Amino acid sequence: MKALRSLATIFAASAIACIPTLFSIQSASAATGMDGSYIGVGINGDGSGVLPAVTGRIDFKNLPISIRATATGACESDVCATLAIPTVTYDIGVAKDVNIYAGVGGSALTVNDSTSSVSFGTGAVLQGGAEGAISKNVVLYADATYFTNGGGTLWKAGVGYRF
Repeated sequence: MKALRSLATIFAASAIACIPTLFSIQSASAATGMDGSYIGVGINGDGSGVLPAVTGRIDFKNLPISIRATATGACESDVCATLAIPTVTYDIGVAKDVNIYAGVGGSALTVNDSTSSVSFGTGAVLQGGAEGAISKNVVLYADATYFTNGGGTLWKAGVGYRF
């Protein structure tokens, strides 16, 4: 556990140290990678089951960064749980209309029933994945999100509409 926290701290410090570089270079991925924002639907799982998920990406023109967000949840009887995961990623174009990405973010879990809603602890996440356009407006994506608070890893895959 201590080693994972150290790894997360090193990763976060490295990401922060790269911020000046991000703003001082032109995006190399714009010429070779995938640009554009999208919203998609897919599935995610953590080894104990599969749930539906909605994912979005906001692309910043001329910068190799994106804001991504995922929402997933499930209901059983009268209790529902919702997990939200926003991240900021660094995108690297690896081929025409194909990116790999890595970033940091957070997570928030809310559980509610018919009478109340309770928000549980938030935590930091590390995320890495790949995305690619298979046509002008259709994107396939997959990633892994690691929860630094010991919550494990969430795997996700889906299809999106690029605009």
